[in-house]
Amino acid sequence: MTHNILDVLTYMFDYLFEEAEHNDAHEIDDIELKAHLSDAGFDVIGIDKALNWLENIAALQDGKIKPFSTVYQSSMRIYSEAEQKKLDSKSRGFLLFMENIGQLDANQREMIIEQVMSLGEAKIDLEDLKWVVMMVLGNSVEGEISAQWLESIVFLDEKRTLQ
Repeated sequence: MTHNILDVLTYMFDYLFEEAEHNDAHEIDDIELKAHLSDAGFDVIGIDKALNWLENIAALQDGKIKPFSTVYQSSMRIYSEAEQKKLDSKSRGFLLFMENIGQLDANQREMIIEQVMSLGEAKIDLEDLKWVVMMVLGNSVEGEISAQWLESIVFLDEKRTLQ
């Protein structure tokens, strides 16, 4: 990957997790975060796009945007041609798996798909999708999710199964 939105986001989350582990009392403001990302080599446009991407998750979570009607919870998701091009069968299967084990509901799935589609990438691989899932679920207001469990999604060895 080049310096795209996901590069900025993954670097930013690594940095924020590291800072949280080492310095509980210090809260990082937007200016400090942007300066750190800029010092790390990310351009201002990429940083702003990544932060706007995160704000969109917040808007979805706050209900300002409702991507999916909850009336049809038992329905089957049919992916558009553009979505199929962006998300390969492994990625779509991962989303279905997450829904089937009860870790993802239809609204969260739609939020993830919307966020994936808003990325500038032509195609998103499974590892990148896992980061998006972690970011959306980590910001979810619909139930508590363990940070350790979220990290296990992203850093899961494909030869093992989720537990």
